Amino acid sequence: MKRFSVTPSASGLLCLCGGNFARTLREARSCEREGRVGEARSMRFEAVQGLIEGLDDDARLDWDDAEARAAMELLYASAADHLAVGDVEMAAAIWERLTECDEEDRLEAVVMLAFCYPMLGEWECFDEAMFDIPMKSPEYSLLTLWCGFCRCGGIDRDALRTLRTRHKAWYGEFVAAEHPATEEFVAEIRGEHPSPQAEARELWFATAPLWTHRPEFIEALRKA
Repeated sequence: MKRFSVTPSASGLLCLCGGNFARTLREARSCEREGRVGEARSMRFEAVQGLIEGLDDDARLDWDDAEARAAMELLYASAADHLAVGDVEMAAAIWERLTECDEEDRLEAVVMLAFCYPMLGEWECFDEAMFDIPMKSPEYSLLTLWCGFCRCGGIDRDALRTLRTRHKAWYGEFVAAEHPATEEFVAEIRGEHPSPQAEARELWFATAPLWTHRPEFIEALRKA
């Protein structure tokens, strides 16, 4: 990991000089496309380690700076890498660092944090995260169901009713037997206006490692 320095922007937020974060982000994506997933994850984590070690705890990065934005995207991606291999604690720690770097949370890391916290038994952190998630969003309903299941072992009927009636695409995706990553889905989710069905499937893929560990939650949704 190459060294970097920080300089304040006109807004008072920090820009990054050096570090090759944008280049690392591109190269890791290229590795993934070639099937070298482990190498891509190692590249991202090495960059993230260097970033965290080189930043002060209260550092706030400027999204408009290309290197700073790439560094924040690497934080998000590395957290997802750790979640994918079952390291929920490390994933949450990296997403928390991202929310500290970007108080506007442009990558919506708080949603993934809220999904992680019940697995870790971090109920106060979960409650705080929920304040930043719109109550009318499908994520809010799913998180209410997930939290209630982890705490009490049951399904919140009101949240389930909301999910079924107001967020049908998300309900359908989370109780579906299969979640194919078709070319059509990939193209749509990369477009400017993905459908609710595509957004629901994207959330499923993002959270799928949790359901691998707790498949009984999905089964409870299906049976409720």
